Amino acid sequence: MFTKFLVAVSASSVDAVLGSAIEISRKYDARIFVLHVVDPARCMTGTIDYDFGLIVQALEEHGREIVTRVTDALDAHSLPAETRTVTLPITGSSVGRAIASAADASGADLILLGERSSGWWRWLNEDVASEIRRHTSTPIHTVSDRVNVGSTRRAATRWSKAPAADAR
Repeated sequence: MFTKFLVAVSASSVDAVLGSAIEISRKYDARIFVLHVVDPARCMTGTIDYDFGLIVQALEEHGREIVTRVTDALDAHSLPAETRTVTLPITGSSVGRAIASAADASGADLILLGERSSGWWRWLNEDVASEIRRHTSTPIHTVSDRVNVGSTRRAATRWSKAPAADAR
């Protein structure tokens, strides 16, 4: 059913999304395309005088660390994957639009996203899933990191404790 899917990772959702990606990849023998989008526009709020270039460099470095962590986990499970970090321009784009564009360009059959954070401040953040739906027809699967009823483990520990392919 699925041959390739895009896994959109962020610092807050990497564990939950990666656990589901490993399960789906094994179930359908599908390739994984991991994408982390760096959005420097989120740092432009406030009136503080700062070096914006250094902030963007730090965000990009953090994004590379996330993608490296994901790549190492996928390599440990012997799963075929492609990884990429994309930095958005200051204006004119959104995280959702970048993910939709990458899904269409890569030929992904499915997009995996982490669940949107809740809280009073969420109105400040982009609704990434809604934005993706507006820009692509690729199906979206949202992954929760909450404990399921009857489950004794969090999604965050799924991929780190799952046996590697060579351990079988």
